[in-house]
Amino acid sequence: MPRKKDVLKTKKRSQKVELKSFLSLLNRFLDKIKLSKYLDITAFLSALFFAIIGAVVSINRYWQYEVFYYNFGVFDQAIWHISRFQPPIIEHLLVGGKISLADHFDLSILLLAPIFWITERSEALLVIQALFAGMAGFIIYKIGVSVLKDKLIALSISACYFLFVGIQNAVITDFHELTVMSFPITLTFWAIVKKRIKLFWLFFAWTLGFKEVTFLLGIGIGIFIFFYNKKWWKHAVIAAIISALWGYLTIYIVIPYFSQGIYLHKPDLPDSVWGKFLALFDHPSKRETVFYSLLNFGFLPIFTPSMWFVIAQDYVLRYLPKLVYTRWTLGLHYNAQVAPLLAISSIFGFYYLQRFKLFVKVKYLLAVLLILSSFYQFRFIHHGPFLLFINPVFYEHTNDFKFLDDLVKMIPKNASVMTQNNLGVRFTHQKFIYLRLNYDQFKPEYVLIDARDGQNPNNFLFSPKPYEILEKVKNDANYKMIYHKGDQFIFKRLKNK
Repeated sequence: MPRKKDVLKTKKRSQKVELKSFLSLLNRFLDKIKLSKYLDITAFLSALFFAIIGAVVSINRYWQYEVFYYNFGVFDQAIWHISRFQPPIIEHLLVGGKISLADHFDLSILLLAPIFWITERSEALLVIQALFAGMAGFIIYKIGVSVLKDKLIALSISACYFLFVGIQNAVITDFHELTVMSFPITLTFWAIVKKRIKLFWLFFAWTLGFKEVTFLLGIGIGIFIFFYNKKWWKHAVIAAIISALWGYLTIYIVIPYFSQGIYLHKPDLPDSVWGKFLALFDHPSKRETVFYSLLNFGFLPIFTPSMWFVIAQDYVLRYLPKLVYTRWTLGLHYNAQVAPLLAISSIFGFYYLQRFKLFVKVKYLLAVLLILSSFYQFRFIHHGPFLLFINPVFYEHTNDFKFLDDLVKMIPKNASVMTQNNLGVRFTHQKFIYLRLNYDQFKPEYVLIDARDGQNPNNFLFSPKPYEILEKVKNDANYKMIYHKGDQFIFKRLKNK
């Protein structure tokens, strides 16, 4: 009669054989399809599907007046002016009446102006943003194919990018240059991998032009090139030097020139070196954001030291300034830059791990687990915003704002209008003035106010409480109330006043 220990050993051997057999069959099956052209089609359709979901959700949020002048309207206004061959002058509380470069040096975003040659609808920018973020995922796939020579693994990493709530939140939240920048970032790395030097410099310049603070990103790309391709070391050094010069010139010379000596975004940093170090992880939100971001990509970026700086610079810019809580989470647009960087570094991390035989044996199983982990986070931990796409209540809610559509339509297209943050996005293609208590100094032809209780606090961001300005305009002899229904008011400036 066999002993109990022998039975257990036999059972363990049998389980190991079964596991090896399963992995062997899985690997053989996937090896046959890993270079299939259908995976290319799948990757492209995934990017397109991502873009469609992002555009549909974003546009409905626009129709629900959940898209605001800050940040959407500022860009919309500047791009619209350029499309009409006019200076990109923006309405701004601190640099109002000046061109958009007085706020941020986001020259590259102005290249979107031709979209307004095709349509005058502001929603077009939301479509472009979603499309750029989606196509970034497809370029990530192409980078993965070039580096790993394995379309299945490349597809799994691009899937993690699409499921990452950081990029989803960026796509459905207003409009921002960093979200659009996700596409040229990936093109820059694609050019590096494919050794296309002319295209590299084109995409690199395009990326730098999205914002003055991208100089750190540029330095990080230079560091990556230095370690990735020794033959390009001169290009790596030049890229880092150009980036440093870009940061200095834009922050200390160009922007102050346009803003008449002001740089609005100088961060308030901790005084000591130790304080700066602690600021990187001194709040639970910061630690959770980094943890879940890495977990979404299976911690693969850890195995790509050449990408550490380019990833870390994003968190340094977000975490070091004091009391900017919105930058610490996976919300808004603040993860739009790091999302493609994490995905690209995951490709190189996977490539590094393939030198271990055990990893190679289970790589497809790990790729499946990687997708399942990302999906679990998207669906059950963070309840990803793209789930709105399949929520009928979300679309029904859009119909609740028809009364605001009717209100907005009462303002003539060629008139100047002063109104609040959420309504201002409907007037960026005409003379718009941000709602403020000293409205009489600007003499708007119309003052439009929605004074309902329970509104999104962002509706009156940087503006007075609605009742404060309402009382003042009601008692102003220069203005006449021409519309009042419920809590909605329109005042018109009297002629010759």
